[in-house]
Amino acid sequence: MRILAAALVTFLSLTGTAHAAPTPDPFTKNPLYKTGKLPAQTCEEPDVNQDHDAIRLYVEAITACQEKAWSTQVTKAGFRYQKAKVVVKYGDRIKTACGVYHPDDVYSLYCIPNKTIYLMLTDYGLRDELDSPGILESLSIGYGYHAQNMVGIVDQEYRAVKKLPKAKALALTTKGSLQSICLAGAFIGSVWDSLGHSRAHGSEFFISRHAVEGSYKGFGTAKNRVYWQRRGFDAASPSACNTYTAPASKVT
Repeated sequence: MRILAAALVTFLSLTGTAHAAPTPDPFTKNPLYKTGKLPAQTCEEPDVNQDHDAIRLYVEAITACQEKAWSTQVTKAGFRYQKAKVVVKYGDRIKTACGVYHPDDVYSLYCIPNKTIYLMLTDYGLRDELDSPGILESLSIGYGYHAQNMVGIVDQEYRAVKKLPKAKALALTTKGSLQSICLAGAFIGSVWDSLGHSRAHGSEFFISRHAVEGSYKGFGTAKNRVYWQRRGFDAASPSACNTYTAPASKVT
């Protein structure tokens, strides 16, 4: 599962994560929320299929757009941005700096210690990539975590979880996971039209991707994942992604 893999690393060894200016509350009052819409840009989406060279070109193009968007937002928020590393891995047993994973679809894992997004691909997951841009969404979720890392949210979550009772720790990590999905939606929304997709296709895409995944502890219900991704998509801005002040019903 893409979303699950992208978030597990939050609880692994954490060193040298964010280079951030201090904030009164990095969760509810993070300066990232006041940075406005992501920069307007035309992001090319090369044709993609199961050919590894085509996938490499696709990932390079989308990564360049991600870097422009999030370096702009993080810097505007008053934090120092560091470029994420993106590594593409194929197979059913993938080694990363944060452990070994067994993907069964297209998904990403963000490894905090080395600020690396591992994009994991299988032939099964790539079978309908032309109609369902899972690589785009998976990279966007990985960059959502990277943006959180850059503005101090990941570091504070890690520290808080160690001190909180189990139920409150779970509630906090769920908010963080849903926020990364919202930030992914914000990026996708900022470039969606330039990729040649319709807005209606965007909504249908989110529903189909999350509905099949069900609910998982720490990652929110499918309904709430769709809600936050759509919210980010429509706003194309981190301002829509403050999950830490949302009603409990929206962050379960």
